[in-house]
Amino acid sequence: MEQENLKSKFSSGLNIIIRLDNLWKNCQDFKRKGRYADWNDELDTIWLELARDIPKHLYYDQTTKDGKTIKGYKSQFEEFEKELQKLLPFDDKLNSFKKPKKDIFIRRNKQYKILMEKQLFLARLENEYGKGTTYEEEEDDF
Repeated sequence: MEQENLKSKFSSGLNIIIRLDNLWKNCQDFKRKGRYADWNDELDTIWLELARDIPKHLYYDQTTKDGKTIKGYKSQFEEFEKELQKLLPFDDKLNSFKKPKKDIFIRRNKQYKILMEKQLFLARLENEYGKGTTYEEEEDDF
């Protein structure tokens, strides 16, 4: 019995780029509106879109022959979650008529900075895998 080829005849690359574009737009909207929980959820969805293209040897941590650990992308991404866990909850529903307490303001500022770094990490990953803004034209050798 001959094995059936299950490879798609069509690339979903364009659909992925469109989905990513919509997710990035949502991130900008959530960031501006101070909806950090939604912003974080959207960044996690972007991670799912991008992580599937990361080769296993770059996704997971690797140990070199001399015993050093090279962090994979998964561990790098999880660092953001660990930092955010220390700063929960997200106080997205602040009373706009009252000034937030100083501790809430400080915590939200820290959350904001971590979410910015998480977004930058994902944007760089997107560029690295050819789905973002960085484009290199191949040179023709004639």
